[in-house]
Amino acid sequence: MSSLDKDTPAFEASRLGRKDHWDTVYDRELRNYETTGDIGEIWFGSSAATKMVSWVARTTQPTARILDVGCGNGHLLLELASRGYTNLTGTDYSAQAVRLAHEIALSSFHDITYAEQDFLDPEQVARVAGSKGFDVVLDKGTYDAICLMPMEDGSVDQKAIDVYPESVARSLAQDGVFLITSCNWTEDELVARFKDHLVLFDRVKHATFAFGGAVGQTVVTVAFKKRQAA
Repeated sequence: MSSLDKDTPAFEASRLGRKDHWDTVYDRELRNYETTGDIGEIWFGSSAATKMVSWVARTTQPTARILDVGCGNGHLLLELASRGYTNLTGTDYSAQAVRLAHEIALSSFHDITYAEQDFLDPEQVARVAGSKGFDVVLDKGTYDAICLMPMEDGSVDQKAIDVYPESVARSLAQDGVFLITSCNWTEDELVARFKDHLVLFDRVKHATFAFGGAVGQTVVTVAFKKRQAA
């Protein structure tokens, strides 16, 4: 079943979905870090990141094997490392992001593994996940960017949107948990997108706003467990 068959919103392709855009962004942030020590932008702000880290700390052990997909500057894993987590891996398809995250971790004296990975490539997903998979997979804005990935004709790459949930499932251990923060999707839409592979497990509350009689959030954070075979 394709993305368009699942009654999900139609997104327009954007530079935010292009690898060359993020290579440029992280090349600039890498040079800035080496000059000023500024680690760069924290996607969705520090509050969203703190809520994700707090949820992980509340629900898992410090020995949990954790993967941050689309890790960028590695901020989430740095925060987990500061709370005593020791089995941390971050991947990104941008070599510049991986280098930035690695340099920041070294300067902070944290032992975190970083690697380049195309999360839409099954072979690379299997290589990073290994035989056991991860206890926790984190996503803060990565799926949002995937949903804006352009094809050569300028349209959104629907295949990429469909493949991503499969990659998450393949990365998880049998009892693993996927924690995602998104600004493009509602909770119901995320449940619909991942339902073939994952089931809703928990949610993290964010500040709400009211408009026109409806209540909403600017971002959502939800946790999924791997769907067990019937």
